Amino acid sequence: MKLRRILRSSACISLIAMLGILATTAAPAKTWTIYQRQLAEQSRIKKGEKSGELTKKEADGLRQDMADIDNKITKAKAKNGGKISIKDQGKIEKDLNDVTLKIEKLELAKRTQPK
Repeated sequence: MKLRRILRSSACISLIAMLGILATTAAPAKTWTIYQRQLAEQSRIKKGEKSGELTKKEADGLRQDMADIDNKITKAKAKNGGKISIKDQGKIEKDLNDVTLKIEKLELAKRTQPK
């Protein structure tokens, strides 16, 4: 009985210590603004075209997608007094996610093509 109590308490102490270590070493996730994401994706498009992972036609198409997103942002701000509503922000984030996936898919297709 005494041995079980000791084992149980040592297990609890070990668990608490492990959770404490994990809590101090975990870095918080970076939250990106829409503007920061736009800049990052535009940079990825430019680098992908320069490295040859994206053709000029693909890069131009992606730039057009980014311009469409920029137009949506402008319209969303115009209808809401200069701010983007939560609903519009969700739609814009989805569009940015779609562009991100498109970039990754196109870059991956170039890397996996047989030579």
